[in-house]
Amino acid sequence: RAAKVEQSEALAKQAEATRDAELDLIRRCDVTIVVSPVELDLLSREAPGRRVEVLSNIHEVHGRRAGFDARKDLWFVGGFQHQPNVDAVQWFVAQIWPRVLAALPEVQFHIVGSKCPPEVAALAGNGVVVHGFVEHIEPFLDGIRVAVAPLRYGAGVKGKVNQSMAYGQPVVATPIAVEGMEIVAGSEALVAAEPAEFAEEVVRLYQDPDLWLRLSDAGLANIESHFSFDAASRALQRILRG
Repeated sequence: RAAKVEQSEALAKQAEATRDAELDLIRRCDVTIVVSPVELDLLSREAPGRRVEVLSNIHEVHGRRAGFDARKDLWFVGGFQHQPNVDAVQWFVAQIWPRVLAALPEVQFHIVGSKCPPEVAALAGNGVVVHGFVEHIEPFLDGIRVAVAPLRYGAGVKGKVNQSMAYGQPVVATPIAVEGMEIVAGSEALVAAEPAEFAEEVVRLYQDPDLWLRLSDAGLANIESHFSFDAASRALQRILRG
């Protein structure tokens, strides 16, 4: 996916080599554990006959500790040693943020994450606040109204989306960011792939307390059902029994 977005032949060759190594390991192991049904489906085609099980991300369900009116602003969180996160904030600030700011001029966009490179630090200004590493993340989870996950490539289940939902914080995300998470667009999160639509969804969610509350409740239920300690315990028992 990165190779496609960046049109990189070198990344494409690297991905092919990684694919071959992973498939070789899968063929030699008794069981392969993946984090989402999307990967389970993929390996049913790529490694037919091999045993593959799902054990996903695990989150404590903290619950919604502040309501719509007690919150403000937008944020993104992610470790910036991971290139998809760098690409995500650059794309958001360049293509989406100007549209949001035109509709919501009082709102700020907060960027949080460790190992912040110069190209991310340079995004500060025009309503963008780059925090880099922070000691405590709860003030952002409890105090910011909307989380954004504008990932254009990547794989697996996105912990940043899980984490916000576990705190009752609604999310606007790309299809890549909610892949494999049992999320229905418009139910547990708002989902958009193109900049104009993404900006529209951010503005709509930011201004609609009823929509915000529905997504908050549905997100909490999703984490409880699929990503809680109880859900992980059930999955692990199934894997070990098998």
